[in-house]
Amino acid sequence: MKKRICMLLVIAILCTLLTGCVQDDSNASMLSFSQAQSVEEMKKLDGKQVSIIGYMSTLSPVSGTFIYLMNLPYQSCPFCIPNTTQLSNTMAVYAKASEGFEFTDRAIQVVGTLKFGDHTDEFGYEYNYRIVDATYTIVDTVNMREELRLWQQLAATNVVAEVYSMFEYVNFLCYWPSYTAAFSSGKDYLYPSDALSFLETEGAQFNYGFQDDYFTNMIATIQEVDPTAFDELVQIIRDAEALSGKAYAELTNGNYTPIEEYGTVFGDGRTQYQLNNAQELDEEMTVLYHRFSQWLSEWEI
Repeated sequence: MKKRICMLLVIAILCTLLTGCVQDDSNASMLSFSQAQSVEEMKKLDGKQVSIIGYMSTLSPVSGTFIYLMNLPYQSCPFCIPNTTQLSNTMAVYAKASEGFEFTDRAIQVVGTLKFGDHTDEFGYEYNYRIVDATYTIVDTVNMREELRLWQQLAATNVVAEVYSMFEYVNFLCYWPSYTAAFSSGKDYLYPSDALSFLETEGAQFNYGFQDDYFTNMIATIQEVDPTAFDELVQIIRDAEALSGKAYAELTNGNYTPIEEYGTVFGDGRTQYQLNNAQELDEEMTVLYHRFSQWLSEWEI
């Protein structure tokens, strides 16, 4: 998940003072969010100095000990794979010992050491690697190319965060049989009637995605920024709408099978429902989310 420190100290100092230079270090490997999609590619850089440009999430700790770096500005929560706490399109960056980061909403260039190893941070987010012993400088984006201006305009609408929320909705429709919830009688799997309640009850957890024009409104927001620049994202949303409709039909048509589970999760046997085409929905959801994640990662400063 994710240029170079100037070779002359005086240049480095000027870069810091002007907050517009990009660090230049011939020993640092330049990362991209797109490259960080591949764990195998990132493993090759374990223990090496790397550099990446992005934006701080506003959820980054007040202490400044570390930040969540994203290629999208104005985001509060880091992005995760649906229904997990595994970071996606987000890089955890840790400051040098006894030092800290001061928050900025401007684009920054981070330089540090890539460190592999499973880690769960104080917020419960999980990741396979992070950047440690890091510093950053501000990047001047005044003269950014037009497509990046559009990218910032899109980010300002918060619609990309809404798309992540959309995936949680679609994920629920595809995977509700594996969800558990706390009921008055204890913890148990969701019954079909429970799943419908989560979707159709006003104010329920996933009712937002069930609302009329939910997908259409997201597309309208995107196309107000530019009618065609984000056609790929628009198509992803339309495909998500089709998948959600398909999964909802499976639920309402009763295309699921009750099974009894005996094991250590709940103790005695509990009824779990299994969608008859669970594997097909799983594959479609995985492919669709990967398309979105790849699209998002390709936007680089």
